[in-house]
Amino acid sequence: MPKQTFLNLPQEKQRRLLKAGFEEFSRVPAIDASISNIIKLAEIPRGSFYQYFEDKYDLQAYLVMQFSQEWYQTWRQLLQEHQGDFFAAVPLLFKDILDMMRDEKNHAFWKNTFFQFRNSKEMRKALHQQRRSKHGDDRELINQQKLRIELTAHNYVLLNRQITTMMIQSISMYFMADCFNVDDPYQEAIQNFNTLLNWLQFGIQDQGGNADD
Repeated sequence: MPKQTFLNLPQEKQRRLLKAGFEEFSRVPAIDASISNIIKLAEIPRGSFYQYFEDKYDLQAYLVMQFSQEWYQTWRQLLQEHQGDFFAAVPLLFKDILDMMRDEKNHAFWKNTFFQFRNSKEMRKALHQQRRSKHGDDRELINQQKLRIELTAHNYVLLNRQITTMMIQSISMYFMADCFNVDDPYQEAIQNFNTLLNWLQFGIQDQGGNADD
């Protein structure tokens, strides 16, 4: 996460540095990104970069966090619009996220980000901290009468992790569509996520069935 020196910068200088990072991470994955390119675009001395962020991965994680905060606001809005129906709001949130990622200006950034997501400890830590800080804020918006579980804080953490994993899996397949010869990666991603969500919502075992039948 950014150091306090970054947070103390004027908004314009913050935006310039974040924009430079976004452009560099859109050009190549973070592992190949150049801090020299970032500071050149941001018009700051090299030494200043390390006063603001630990390294390039720290900057990338913060950029992802900025998007995450926007998605969180969208999530709350969707819950309110659908009277707290969790399973009505989730697929709409996924579509909103996917639409943003397939937008021309964002596509390269997110494609590069997902290709190295598993290797970025900073990003996983940032998103985990983001989820932990938000879980208690929106449980009151969810209509728990529509759920079969008691939505304790612990259960909500588990549920959010499962939904996040499903989203990451479906989005990763969207960006890897070329490897699978998918005709319509966007619709395939929507369908894959909705299938996983349907399994979570309704289960996959027939009533009365068991492993010995």
